Amino acid sequence: MKFNLLLFCFLIVGGSVQAQYSYAKSEEFANIQARPLIVEQLELDTKLIEKWEKKAKKAKKAAEYNTKISKYKAFVTDYNTLMNKAVEEHWGLNSGVTYKTTSEVKQMMKDDSEEYTVLWYSETDSKRRDEYGATYFPNLTAPTLNYSRIEKGRFKTDYCYFMHFSHKRAEKVEYSDFVLSLKLMKQHMDYIVANDKKKYAFHEYAEDQAEENCKDLPNEGLFLRDASIHKKSTLEGINSTYGGTVATLTDEEIQQAIEQNEDRIVGMFFPFSIVVGNSGPLSVGRVQYVRCFVNIKTGKIYTAHGSKMGQFFDAYYREKEFKKYKACD
Repeated sequence: MKFNLLLFCFLIVGGSVQAQYSYAKSEEFANIQARPLIVEQLELDTKLIEKWEKKAKKAKKAAEYNTKISKYKAFVTDYNTLMNKAVEEHWGLNSGVTYKTTSEVKQMMKDDSEEYTVLWYSETDSKRRDEYGATYFPNLTAPTLNYSRIEKGRFKTDYCYFMHFSHKRAEKVEYSDFVLSLKLMKQHMDYIVANDKKKYAFHEYAEDQAEENCKDLPNEGLFLRDASIHKKSTLEGINSTYGGTVATLTDEEIQQAIEQNEDRIVGMFFPFSIVVGNSGPLSVGRVQYVRCFVNIKTGKIYTAHGSKMGQFFDAYYREKEFKKYKACD
């Protein structure tokens, strides 16, 4: 389980991309949403735990691997508990909800069941193999929620969403991750259906929403995560450039605001692809993000910055981009 999103700011040439691809046609979503929903429950990988337990027997490795085991077990428990709660309180699309383990879902897929839609978790990764068969960049991952007809299996998923996060990624999830994710997933799918879109990823939706809604962005009452301001920028400089009122919130305050459905416009960043390629003789990779101001209550997206190919992709706001927001008309 590799849940940390690492950032590499290199110019990548000739890279391959792991991105959000959704294969359902717009007219198929009615059937997908009409079916009973299975929320897949993660199971502990006992072989992985046994492997780590063996490594933990060595004194020099004991602390490292005991910590890995503890974090992994906590992640599986937290994911199942928080996802179930979020679906019960914030989904409401399907006719009924049931909960089954990964093993049970896999068996149903083998049995060619066509009765259910499944909501399941995966980690889109950057694994590549070199000419010697070795893998590299195993730690670049994008936590992914998949929503798909059960007969589709694990490939060509009907719909997938790279989870955003409103806190430091430290191999854990928060309830707020699921609350806003499910809200935005539903709105994205509604837009796909209403506008007959095909293979329409979330960052494309964010761009279209920003083009439509940027003119509505108020110049007061905007919030940023306190750690999301670039080191060469300041909050004072941002406010001076924007000519409005931008304040900061802690991770905990953003999480609480999302969970309590507060009417706030917050700067969020959304991973949308992983690029792996070459920079000169070196192989490098990076997670790519689009930065958005979004109303965490309504889900309305006002801005989208950093999602064009050729730009630097990162999770930091800079003073200069607030000139663009100020110029919205």
